[in-house]
Parts: sequence; structure tokens; C-alpha cells
Amino acid sequence: MSGPTDFVSLGALHRDLEELFLLHQEALMGMDLPVARERLSRYREALTRHLEAEEALLLPELPRAGRIRGAAPELFTGEHQRMRELLAKCQDAVDALDASAPDYRRAVLRVFDMESTFKHLEHHHSLREETYLFPALDGVLGEEERRALLAAFLARTEASTSPQP
Repeated sequence: MSGPTDFVSLGALHRDLEELFLLHQEALMGMDLPVARERLSRYREALTRHLEAEEALLLPELPRAGRIRGAAPELFTGEHQRMRELLAKCQDAVDALDASAPDYRRAVLRVFDMESTFKHLEHHHSLREETYLFPALDGVLGEEERRALLAAFLARTEASTSPQP
């Protein structure tokens, strides 16, 4: 099976990442802390690889498309940084959960609230990429250049984005 031939199809990777996060939240909802922690850690690693690949490979090509309102490279990197910061706080909060604490269930609810903020930012960011970044790259890169960049991007991200329960 051949890989994607355009950047717009990379939206599927965003869905895979979202699924990884949902698997973490399902474990957290079931009060299975070891699994919730492991899944969040796996998600964080996958997201970090994805963001780093975007910054190293895709965003440097965006200026070739000219100025796009709402899609400056520094806007994407700023959102990436904010996502990393929020996710680190979520990880710290999940790691600090203590099932024997009297307010454990409330602490889990606070984690879900914090994760909701992260998910809102992540969703908004993914929409921005799928609306502006990916179509812009498809528009300015020739077929061979596009295939090579897609292959390089996938090589850096693929191993860590497959959802596993």
C-alpha cells in the first residue's frame, strides 16, 4: 500500500492522535491510573514527534505560498508551544493523582477540565493546519517534492501515532 500523495490527507494523522488521547481519557474515566498514565505518556511522545516534524519539515515551506491570513508560521509554532505547555501540566496532574486521597474523584474531574482546555486548543490548531497549512503546501510543491516531503514527515511521525488500546 502506498502512502499519502498530498498534505490534505495528513488530517488522518490528527484523527489518530485524537484517538490516542481519547484512549487515555477512557482509562482515566475508568479510574485505571496506570493505564491512563501510560496512554497519556504515549500520546505526548506521539504529539511531540508530530509537532517537531511539522516545525522541521513543513513550516519552513509555508512562506513559499505567500502571506496567508491566519496562517503565519509563527502562529503555528506559538500554538505548538502552548500545546506542549498545557499537555505537560496535564501529565503532571495525572501523575499527581492519588487513588487513596479523599478528594480523588474531584481531582480526576479537575484533570478532565484541564484536558478540555488542551483539547480545545488542539482541535482549533488541527483545523487551522487542515484549512491553511496542508492545502497551501499542496498548492506550492511539485509532485516529486511533495512526495519526498511527505515521506520524510511520515518517517518522523508514523511509528508513534498508531492508536493502541
